[in-house]
Amino acid sequence: MKVDIYKSNKKYDIIYTDPPWKQGKGGKKKVRPNSSGGELDYPTMSLQDIKELHKNVFDNLTRDNHNVFMWTIDKYLIETEQFMKELGYTMHARIVWHKVTGMAPAFTVRYTNEYLLWFYKKGKILMLDDDVRGKYSTLITEKVERHSQKPKAAYLMLEDMFKKSTKLELFARSYRDGWDCWGNEV
Repeated sequence: MKVDIYKSNKKYDIIYTDPPWKQGKGGKKKVRPNSSGGELDYPTMSLQDIKELHKNVFDNLTRDNHNVFMWTIDKYLIETEQFMKELGYTMHARIVWHKVTGMAPAFTVRYTNEYLLWFYKKGKILMLDDDVRGKYSTLITEKVERHSQKPKAAYLMLEDMFKKSTKLELFARSYRDGWDCWGNEV
């Protein structure tokens, strides 16, 4: 179900979010003359705007005990951890998505990882279901299907870990059974 995060009164146990970090596609490459360069295909947000939007959601739409799962990239890894700390959250785990393939900006190293960071408020962590404790590792290996689409394995893991929990996906690109969603692509 699509939710208006600015008007909803519903409370959530799990916030799953993939902020639109400010970045570009890079320029045209000699070896890839058809690359477009320039802006991404969707609007991005400044770090401050991302922080403010999440603060509003956390203050108004979360239950006392809740977890936040936030996607970030190498470029914003440290800043993400810092602003979540400023919002009163502790990091529990860095789950690494190994995308198998990735982009090679400036033809240096190929960026094949993204990070799903698990945050909670001290003393307020929502524990996962007993039957799945220790079942999942901090590594997801799944090929990229399209730009910015996250791995299905991450959804399946959270659905299994927190079966009866209320879940909200921010910056969602599609509807998913059992989740409420908010984003300009749904």
